[in-house]
Amino acid sequence: MGSSGNGFANNGNGQKGLLAAIEHRWRFLNGFVRHPNTVGAVAPSSKALAAAVCEPLTRAPRPVCVLEVGAGTGAVTRHLGSLLTEEDELDVCEIDHDFADIIEHGVLNKPPFARMMARHRVHMLRMPVQALPGCGKYDFVISGLPLTAFELQDVEAVFAVIRRVLKPGGVFSYFEYQWLRRTSRMLALGKRRDRIRAVNSYLTQNLRQHKFAGKNVLLNFPPAHAHHLRFDN
Repeated sequence: MGSSGNGFANNGNGQKGLLAAIEHRWRFLNGFVRHPNTVGAVAPSSKALAAAVCEPLTRAPRPVCVLEVGAGTGAVTRHLGSLLTEEDELDVCEIDHDFADIIEHGVLNKPPFARMMARHRVHMLRMPVQALPGCGKYDFVISGLPLTAFELQDVEAVFAVIRRVLKPGGVFSYFEYQWLRRTSRMLALGKRRDRIRAVNSYLTQNLRQHKFAGKNVLLNFPPAHAHHLRFDN
């Protein structure tokens, strides 16, 4: 239906979109305040960051099987909707109940995912990453987990699971905020500094050994790096 000459229809749709965006940002901020060690950000990822972290998927032969972990309010999930076909498969893993509700009811049950959901090619997994089953299932794993906020043993456990569930030659993509690790090391004290240094060393080692591509994304708050790894390297 076309817009009317007075522009009220467009203003109404725009207002609804603005209110939805504000609600998502508020719920994201609320999640950060309640669970900073599992949310790890004060705002959802931008479209530019979502595109950067999904970039290897754009060149992949189809069909593909994708796992998204730490999906938050679904910023990356929404971008995946523009890339995946009905023959692809997507599992979305999110432990936060409120975020999982937003994704399941506000994203996955609507186009373009609705037909994939009806064919059971999209699944919402409400569980910690460490509990994911299976071996060698996914072509791509895309992560929004705040790894730098975790204890070293938790980061190691997450990487072990991702390596287990990826197919040979599969790609693990994640992002981290620019300067965060360096700034955290400088400002942290005591045991917190030791934790950050240990996690930083582990992540740096994996990037040196397995990273094959990446991108700096300035159009995000805060600016971020997207990293792409293959553990077969």
